[in-house]
This record gives sequence, C-alpha cells and structure tokens, in this order.
Amino acid sequence: MTPFSKSYKEDDDLELIKESFEGSKGALNKLINRHQRFIYNLALKFVGDRDEAADLTQEVLISLVSKLDKFNGNSSFRTWLYRIVYNQFIDTKRKKVEKSVVSFEEYGDFLDTAYNDEGMTPQEQADNEKLIDWTRNKCLTGALICLDRQQRMVFILGAIFNLKSSIAAEILEVTPENFRKQLQRAKGDLFTFMQDKCGLINVAAPCRCQKKTKGYIQDGIVSPETIQFYRQFTDSIESVVESKNREIDYLITNPYLYLFTQQPYETQKDNEIKSRHILSDPAVMQLFQLS
Repeated sequence: MTPFSKSYKEDDDLELIKESFEGSKGALNKLINRHQRFIYNLALKFVGDRDEAADLTQEVLISLVSKLDKFNGNSSFRTWLYRIVYNQFIDTKRKKVEKSVVSFEEYGDFLDTAYNDEGMTPQEQADNEKLIDWTRNKCLTGALICLDRQQRMVFILGAIFNLKSSIAAEILEVTPENFRKQLQRAKGDLFTFMQDKCGLINVAAPCRCQKKTKGYIQDGIVSPETIQFYRQFTDSIESVVESKNREIDYLITNPYLYLFTQQPYETQKDNEIKSRHILSDPAVMQLFQLS
C-alpha cells in the first residue's frame, strides 16, 4: 500500500499528528514510517542511486518533522507533505547520476557503441538472469534521468505510480489539464527514445541487455555481489499501485510502462536507524515535547 492507495486513510495520519504533539514518540515514528518507503522509492527513481535516494529521503523527513507545526489543514496532509517532497526534490543539488547522464542524445550514443559486440549464449543468459535484470534497471534509470527534473517528477508520479491527474496537479500546484499536458510530453520524449534504442521495445533497435551485461561482467562492473538486493525484493511497483488506468492511453503506453512498473518497490535497509536519528534530535524532542 502507498499513501495514494484507495485503502489509505489520511485520518490515521491526522491522529498520529495529534498524538505526536501530545508527546508520543511512537506516534511520530509511525507517521514517519507510513511515508518513508514511498518517499524513498520516489527519490530512487528521481536520482537513480540508493545512497543518494536515502539521503534525500532523510532530508524530506527532517523537513516533515520540523515543519509539522506549520500544517494548518488548509489542504489535505498528504498534499501538504508531498508538496514538500516535490519542492525538495526539484531544489536539491544535482546528483552524480544526473551529472553522468546529460541528455538523450549522449545517452543514446553510449547505448549504440558500448558493449554491443559479443552476446551471451542461451545458457549464459539463464545463468546470469539477475545480472541482466540489474543491467536493464540501470538502463531504464539512465533513460529516466534524461528527462529534465520537472518532466521526471511528472512522469514518476503520473506514469510509474499512476497518481490521478487531479491529485498530482494539486501537489505540483498546476491545473489537472496542465499536468496531463506535461505528462504527455514526458511520455513522448521518453518513449520515443526507448522506441529508437531499446531492443525490448523494438526488435530493430540496437541495444541488448545481455550484451551490455556481458561487457559489464568482463570489465568487473557487475558481479553476483553487486546485485545482492535483487535476490531479496518481493514487491514490484506494479504490485503496490492498486488503481490501474484503463484509458486508451494506458493500452498504448503499456509496453513502455511495463518495464518501469516491474522494477522493485524497495525497502530502505536502514530506515529504522534513520527514524531513531530524527526522533533523537534535540530540536525535534523540544518541538514535540518528547521524553
């Protein structure tokens, strides 16, 4: 379940906020944990690196806690919180993946030329299935990072996590019509690139995951230790996004979105440690009169 699932109850957030200001550390911890995983997965899609996504998540959660007394109920708590998320993501300094992936043109040149000579045998592909998954997810990350930050956030919210345009527009403080236009442009830019380069979408396109993986293995870039995580994840993004868009647009874009929604919906490995760190901050303890 995500904070945008139909079964999610915002009244539970409001009750936890009330209890937090009554001095309940447990309630504040629950409030953090109710949103931490979703924010982390948004951040992971946005910056393309687990460590930097964890740092960005931590920054957002600190903002949530430190600004919670400013929440006045003029909007829903969920809208208020994810405006903080959106603004912090957009304003954060450029991360290392953003610095390495500059544009669709340059990324396309890399896909056209790097590790395209030698493929794997069917047996090698079977033996290295998880490594090939790792390569595919890294490649999708690179393509997503080619979108500018605004387009990227619109695509993550509207396409990958399938938020309704009315909800996403409220978070971004635009009209639903404007959000839909931005989403359509982001889809157009990204899907045109994938159609031209991705062999999973277009058999005539040059890039093959197994070829790239073989090159990465030979150069020591990827190994079984590298993809330890992929043996552990159980949830995909699709499995936690309850509401499916059945419009014609979804039927057209499904082959492209399938690759993104089958990616892991990850759990931040040290989230409890980070939660305790936030709760032990003297300013937080004073604000909520925590003992």
